[in-house]
Amino acid sequence: SKAPTMAEIRLRLTENEVSTNGRTGAVAWLIEGINIENAQDGLRSSIRQLPEDPTASQRTLMEEKRQKLLSRINKFHETALVMTNGMELEGGAGLHQDDPELCLEEADGSNFPGIEELGEDSILDIGDDADSPAEVAELWISSWGTSDPIMNDVVMPLHQEELEPRKGQANDCLEKLR
Repeated sequence: SKAPTMAEIRLRLTENEVSTNGRTGAVAWLIEGINIENAQDGLRSSIRQLPEDPTASQRTLMEEKRQKLLSRINKFHETALVMTNGMELEGGAGLHQDDPELCLEEADGSNFPGIEELGEDSILDIGDDADSPAEVAELWISSWGTSDPIMNDVVMPLHQEELEPRKGQANDCLEKLR
C-alpha cells in the first residue's frame, strides 16, 4: 500500500483535531510552518538563479517575494503565540534560523556571490544590523523545541502533532523521487 501523503495526513489530523488546550487550528498552523520552510527554500533557489548583475525588475521581483514571505512568517509567529498560550519564543533557544553562510554555500559559486563579496546594494545583503531576509528568517516550530521544562506541557503536544505532517512531507518527497 502507498504511504499517506501530507494532504491525507492533514485531512485525518484536522478531522480528529481536539488540541489539549481546547483550541483547534494547530494542524493548519503546523502545515503553514512546513509550507513556509518550503517557500524559504524556493526563494533561496530563485535568488541563486539570478544573473550576477540582476536587473532592477529582477531585484524588485525578489524583494516582493521576500516581503510576501516575511508577512507569512510574521502571521505564523502571531499564531504561534496563540498556539503556545502566549509563551515567549522570541530570541531564545529553540528558534530555528537557517545559517546564511550555509545557504550561500549551497549555491553555484560562479553565479552567486559569497557573503564577503556582497556589496551594500546586494540583493543578498545580510548585514549584522539588518533584519534577516525572509529566506533565512527565524521560524519557530515546535520541533525546534525548548530547553525549558516548564514549557514542555505546551510544546510537547504540538511537537507530537507536528510529527505526522512531517512523515507526510517525507512521503511526498520520496514519491517525487520514484
